[in-house]
Amino acid sequence: MAKIFITIVLSFSALLAISVGAATLKQQADARIQVVEDIAAFRAANPAIKLIPMELSQTKNARQQITYTVGNRQSGDRLVSVNQDSASWPTLQDVKLTLSYPVSGVGAVVTYVEIVVQQSSNKGRGYVVAGGVGQRFIQVIIEANATSYFSYSAQIFGR
Repeated sequence: MAKIFITIVLSFSALLAISVGAATLKQQADARIQVVEDIAAFRAANPAIKLIPMELSQTKNARQQITYTVGNRQSGDRLVSVNQDSASWPTLQDVKLTLSYPVSGVGAVVTYVEIVVQQSSNKGRGYVVAGGVGQRFIQVIIEANATSYFSYSAQIFGR
């Protein structure tokens, strides 16, 4: 069975803003959903990347919902980035979401990241691969295995 390589790229810049209460939220994260042939090959091709596992929790129903988190909300932090997207395929796929904050420049100091994923299987993992909590940038990879759809909503908090 041939696999199709699909990339959905979302690039939100400082020009796109959403009004949240009295504050303006700038979406400054880059996110990509990709179908991958072999997730293990990614790890082998990137041996210098230190994978930091994210905490996860799952719901038990027909639609698998997995929540990946890293860090903790802190007094005075604020929502600095939101992203969401979805994709579906006629056959089961291994999928990788890469989320990077900020797209460019210097971001807020990251305090907490929450990524809620819906997929058709309960197989997946999440890693911080660069930056992280307490730093001004973060890159996260979420892997979903053997899924026919993938939908996510990500929130990044910082100060």
